Amino acid sequence: MHLLSGLRLSITLVAVLSLTLLSSAAQGAYENCTADGWLEKSDQAFAADCADMAFNGDLEQRQTLAWMFFTRVNQLIDDADGGMSGKGKVPVWMAWPTDPDTFDTAKPFKFGAEPRAKMKPSAEKKDIDAGRIATADPDGANEEVTRNKTSYDYLISSGLTTKLDVAAFFKENDYVDMPVGSVELKASWLQVTDGSPVPDGALTFKFDSGEYWWRGLHIMVKMQPLSDPGDAFYSEDPSWFWTTFEFNDNTGVAHVRDNLITQRAPLSEKQIVDILTAGGIADFGFEAYAPNGTQIRFTENGTGATPVILGHTNMEDFAGSPNTAQPRYWNRFEASCHSCHATASYNPDTATFFPFSVPTGALHPGYNMTDSAGVVRYLGQGYKSLDFMWPIAFQAR
Repeated sequence: MHLLSGLRLSITLVAVLSLTLLSSAAQGAYENCTADGWLEKSDQAFAADCADMAFNGDLEQRQTLAWMFFTRVNQLIDDADGGMSGKGKVPVWMAWPTDPDTFDTAKPFKFGAEPRAKMKPSAEKKDIDAGRIATADPDGANEEVTRNKTSYDYLISSGLTTKLDVAAFFKENDYVDMPVGSVELKASWLQVTDGSPVPDGALTFKFDSGEYWWRGLHIMVKMQPLSDPGDAFYSEDPSWFWTTFEFNDNTGVAHVRDNLITQRAPLSEKQIVDILTAGGIADFGFEAYAPNGTQIRFTENGTGATPVILGHTNMEDFAGSPNTAQPRYWNRFEASCHSCHATASYNPDTATFFPFSVPTGALHPGYNMTDSAGVVRYLGQGYKSLDFMWPIAFQAR
């Protein structure tokens, strides 16, 4: 993880977590995760050390961990020319490889280079098929997927970036098993125009194609392997940690958070500032964003009864009802990071990826979707897990 140059942190997270009202017993139980030095750890070490807190802690502890991940991926690095943010700094993930950097080129990505000045949206098949995204670059509303070195190296070394190589991979393997410490992000952008101004408090960045304001960030982190990685479709045992940060004044987000998201434990303003301060990024404007919630499995407490609902009002607007464009009026929000990503899979017999869909709750072998050719595909009929990695299915060329 790239650190803020020259800054020596004087506040330990142990002190910060005491301010977030964690009990002494909880602090002791999760000391490997929360002790001083959490920011300097590698992504692999931090994920491994925090798996217990992520998967056995309560909702407030998971919310705290969400802010810790947010702080880590938003460590500030020097802007190439000082003009992208107007502050001379940008988040480190803006120098991570995007989907085009991973799937659309054979050229190795150079980590540690200057942040990109070009917007590189992921033109995902699910959006193109539904007519939700223009193929022109750039379009008015973009989503960018980025990933850390752990994730990138595995995808490249395993040959999971082309359809031919995916087919070859599954001749030798029964499933994808991303390494612990893999971090995948998706940022939501909206281009600034006269008719679509920047909301007060939102962070903006200038790319070659224009100015964009930042609407939010999905974060997914692989924290421990499943005992049976081939059972990813059905196991309630957690392996990935999910959270989605959204701009606090996005239209309708307060309604969705309060009434439709199922697993939330909002921290106080002071608690949030304490964590951002511990991470050295308190004065950049990140406090204008917050997690809608967290998710670690299909259903609440793994009982199979109550689906966990988690999503972003812009990135999962297709899951809101009755009007996808009006989240403040939604009475239903069918979004679940874990359930949706769990269906990311490949059938070696038919050389097909499972069609994109938006399930919530636990899956079963009879779960099915109709593909673009009108063929009904059943999850239990030969599909192999991509370990929650939709980018492989969307982007393999």
